[in-house]
Amino acid sequence: MSGLERWRESAKKAWGQWRIRLARLVSGLKIAPDQLADADPVARWRALRALMQTPRPDLLPVLLALAEDPDELVRAEVADVLVSWGPDVALEPVRGALADHPAPASAEILLTILARLPDPAHRDALRPWLEHEDAMVRAAAFMALAALCENSDLPQLEEALAEGEIHAQRAILTTLCAPEAGPLAERALASSDPIVRQRAAQAGPRIQRNLEAAHKAEKAQV
Repeated sequence: MSGLERWRESAKKAWGQWRIRLARLVSGLKIAPDQLADADPVARWRALRALMQTPRPDLLPVLLALAEDPDELVRAEVADVLVSWGPDVALEPVRGALADHPAPASAEILLTILARLPDPAHRDALRPWLEHEDAMVRAAAFMALAALCENSDLPQLEEALAEGEIHAQRAILTTLCAPEAGPLAERALASSDPIVRQRAAQAGPRIQRNLEAAHKAEKAQV
């Protein structure tokens, strides 16, 4: 194969890759509401997947409705898509949906979105869910609270960890990041649950980084 032929072959492959990327980029623009309402959960999931990284504010009401989808994978994909759209697009509608008192399965997904896109404005939206009767909803609410990285929330998080509810413990340690949360993570290392221990170990470096950043900020103010 000559140099020119190799160049042509390389260019052909590169163009093919770009065509695939371009198709993925514009695929979300072609999604219609009826595709998201397909009777097949796999079709609904695929339609949602096509919206990743492609904000469609006009479809927000449809996606928020799908947070109540009977299929767990579809609900999880709603969270992934809305998180990929970013806080400016997703957060206000999600907080509004929580204020409408959705069903537990939907509330869990919406709270998970708040946990993955932390913002101090979440506090009022998530507090009513911290005492919900559904354990998974409570866990998602505590995960969102821990993700705010505020020392002022540590007493409430410590109390939830001490109560021994495994879902809440795992959720809190997933996002625990307040600068003074080190002792909570250290105590969790002695848990009998391997997932709790793993997440406590992962929380340690995250907390340490925030503690060091807080110390630097204090020194800068002196």
